[in-house]
Amino acid sequence: MAKATPMKKPAAAKVKTTGSKKKTPVPKGLGKLRIGIVHGKTFDPVKVGTQPRNYPEKLKIKNNTGPNASGWGGQFMADVSTGLKMQNLHPDIIEVDFMRMDDISKQRLAKNHLTFNFWGDMSIAILENKLGLAKKIMEVQKDCGNTHHYPDWKYYEWVLHKSQYMKQCIKAGIPMIPTIFVDNGFKAKAVLKQIQAKGWKQFLVKPAYLSFFGNGVINGKTEDFVNDITPLLEYEKENKKQKEFLVQPYVLKPNGQVFDEIRNFFIEGEWQYSVFTHGTDYEGFWEQPPGALKEACKALAIRAYNEVKKVAKWEGKPMDTLLNRIDIGIVPDKSLKLGYKIFVNEIEPQMTTWLGRYCPFEIADKMAAACVNQASKAIRLSLDKGRKMPTKKENIKQLLDILDERLA
Repeated sequence: MAKATPMKKPAAAKVKTTGSKKKTPVPKGLGKLRIGIVHGKTFDPVKVGTQPRNYPEKLKIKNNTGPNASGWGGQFMADVSTGLKMQNLHPDIIEVDFMRMDDISKQRLAKNHLTFNFWGDMSIAILENKLGLAKKIMEVQKDCGNTHHYPDWKYYEWVLHKSQYMKQCIKAGIPMIPTIFVDNGFKAKAVLKQIQAKGWKQFLVKPAYLSFFGNGVINGKTEDFVNDITPLLEYEKENKKQKEFLVQPYVLKPNGQVFDEIRNFFIEGEWQYSVFTHGTDYEGFWEQPPGALKEACKALAIRAYNEVKKVAKWEGKPMDTLLNRIDIGIVPDKSLKLGYKIFVNEIEPQMTTWLGRYCPFEIADKMAAACVNQASKAIRLSLDKGRKMPTKKENIKQLLDILDERLA
């Protein structure tokens, strides 16, 4: 459980429903819109008792509590719950194709009008050292227009290349950790000279592309590396195939611990909720309480999301993302009016933990409604682009017209 001081929760945000009181019936023979859901998270449970009643036994995450658990927090995950609730909203129009990362192929996705990837992209395959699978998934993602794989590849790559979005945010005047960008391979001696010139007493280096969960990071005191550069030279050798790196001062709180974050979540382009995450305590999670710090981090996250909007597209047309998580770093600083120094630390796509157990509403309800909206928009754009579809285009258009009438 999160170590938070008990407080009165704000009123839960109202979830927009996607059904009308009287649904327009679907004529026989039109078939359904088939929506793929790539799932696989074992660490993003829904709140107790909110899972759909038709949750399949085979998709439950077993051995997920206790000291020997393989996952976190129960059997029912947000990604599967979202897919089921999306289908339950319009069972006469939508059917869901649940698949895990290993099931992804161009042939499988060709049967779907659209596939949302919630956890099973190229980066996850690489993280699990499934390099052959990662290559296959990358081919599917790069050909997103024809495979109908969501999100768009260019936007996805922009997020994975952290240096790209960082430079864009810095240009827009958005505060971030001071950074030396290494864009053409890590050279230990040259980088150490730059660090000394910056006057950083401690620093860290990490890959700027496909970097997650602390993989490929080296850090320490600058003086120690000056006295013995060997570890940095070994790091250079071990990462010779990597081109992009970020070099940053080691940011700590006054108590010497790693800084905390307030993670802000956007669904269909709108800020929805924020969750405090402790820098070192993995049980230190709770909904960020109301106040000046919450509002300041929200405002900064919105500025960052405005940069996301510049690259978020589908079929070349601007389209709000399904979900983004924007992490705002916070460091106590009594010299500032807010009492904290804040900065954008990460931008994450939908393939991340949604932390729905700490938000003021049921996350799968909100995401199901958003998926229906996004599917309608994305499939229409693909039809306009002339993409090949698994069913007759005139039938798809009729289904979308009925769906949009309900959504209106």
